Amino acid sequence: MAGPAIRAVELGKAIAPEFPVVVFSPVEVENEVREVPNLQVVTGGGRQKLTELATEASTIFLQANVLKPFPFLSEMNKHLIVDLYDPYLFSVLVQYKDDAVQASSSYRLMHKVLEKHMLAADLTVCASERQRDYWLGRFCALGRINPAMYNFDPSLRKLIDVVPFGLPATAAEKNGPGLRDRIAQIGPDDPVLLWGGGIWDWFDPLTVIEAVKQVASEIPNIRLVFMGTKSPNPKVPVMDMTTKAIALATELDLIDKNVFFLSGWVDYEERVNYLLDATIAISSHFDLPETRFSFRTRLLDYFWCGIPILTTGGDQLAELIEAGGAGMALPYGDKDAWAAAIKLCLHDKEKLSAMKSNALRLGQRFHWQDNAEPIRKFLRNPYHLPAHETVTMPSLIERARAVYRRGGKELIIKRSTELLNDILK
Repeated sequence: MAGPAIRAVELGKAIAPEFPVVVFSPVEVENEVREVPNLQVVTGGGRQKLTELATEASTIFLQANVLKPFPFLSEMNKHLIVDLYDPYLFSVLVQYKDDAVQASSSYRLMHKVLEKHMLAADLTVCASERQRDYWLGRFCALGRINPAMYNFDPSLRKLIDVVPFGLPATAAEKNGPGLRDRIAQIGPDDPVLLWGGGIWDWFDPLTVIEAVKQVASEIPNIRLVFMGTKSPNPKVPVMDMTTKAIALATELDLIDKNVFFLSGWVDYEERVNYLLDATIAISSHFDLPETRFSFRTRLLDYFWCGIPILTTGGDQLAELIEAGGAGMALPYGDKDAWAAAIKLCLHDKEKLSAMKSNALRLGQRFHWQDNAEPIRKFLRNPYHLPAHETVTMPSLIERARAVYRRGGKELIIKRSTELLNDILK
């Protein structure tokens, strides 16, 4: 499973002790979820099965692209929760930056899809307070935040609240072979840098690969492993950055020596075996709006497994990592800084140990069970938000009444010229 499916399943697990939950995928996929009481995972069956399940449900939780293929979900008079944990539009801008036609079409389509979801929802959730600020701006632009909404809830938490991506409350433990078993070239004592997820176009693996080239001259048994190159979603193609990363590693004569790309995707329940084989965890990205509003889900896995983290700065979790002593936040695109940081961590065992302990400590903030509370709170007392009304200019009579309420006849007289000009326009 990739991030969206993991989030849906884990939130379902967190809610299931109090409310029965069905997690549904319209496409038939392999079920990677172990049996959980009160939680049912259903895959396949398409629109017909979805209609059946939605009819039986009292509340529908969906991610912010579902209403495009299944618009009827917003017309069933169910309570609707929409998940906005991904800054979708910024991802689109990055992914299609070299294709003007595709970029324009995809951006406008996603813009309208998001608008439909944001207007239909009774509650929206996102992954961080920074994301919430972004989405509040969009809600204002849509006119969803208005006097009626403010009177309903001045805090606007009933409109949008924060549900971070999370991690298990149980300690990470191996349950099978990991990457040191899978990759014969990695010895038991070799230092391993792990890129614990996909290589999307908004990530920067190239700087890390170039840094490894530098480090390898001093530490020849350094290993960099990319854990995923192809999304488990068959509709998501191999991205250009994956191809570029493989090409660079090949060009620098690092491929299958110091740099390794695992084909396919590591199963969700097995990923812990790969994570616990890592010496240092890696996440590198570009200076983009996508970075600022992102919530790198792989970083939560790093917390869970207590892996020291090297990441690029610029996002909220990177700031938390550096402030909490769980790793280092490095400048964008600076291969020399990356090489120096890698060598520092590998040479300073005491520093590495402290980072490991601090990563585990930070992980205590992100347990799924705690994160899901805003959703449970809604389910205990569900509500429908005030109806959305398109924002229009007030009529002359409405404006005159408002002016009169503020200052009586004197203010009406004082503002008469302005009101008259509006009539003549």
